[in-house]
Amino acid sequence: MAFEEVARLADVPPGKTLRVMVGGRAILLANVEGTVYAVDDLCTHEDSSLSLGCLKGEFVSCTLHGSRFSVRTGEPQDPPATEPLRTYPVRVRGEIVEIDLPR
Repeated sequence: MAFEEVARLADVPPGKTLRVMVGGRAILLANVEGTVYAVDDLCTHEDSSLSLGCLKGEFVSCTLHGSRFSVRTGEPQDPPATEPLRTYPVRVRGEIVEIDLPR
């Protein structure tokens, strides 16, 4: 694994999300009760940025058509989305958030 620094922990407090660009890819970081998760930022239904949506618990909503996704698993919870989001391993080292993207 090759973890890469993407943000400071203070930039994504509990209950909030943060969009970061890594290697030309938009990634959504989401802090759920102190645990940071990373998923693709684009809804799998219509390529809308999930960073515009709301995080409630472990679910982020797409503002375009209302699909919700689990940031823990990437699985869609509501139609019209049926494809899961890609998830990425995350680790926090001190105050630094790192993710591992496939090469």
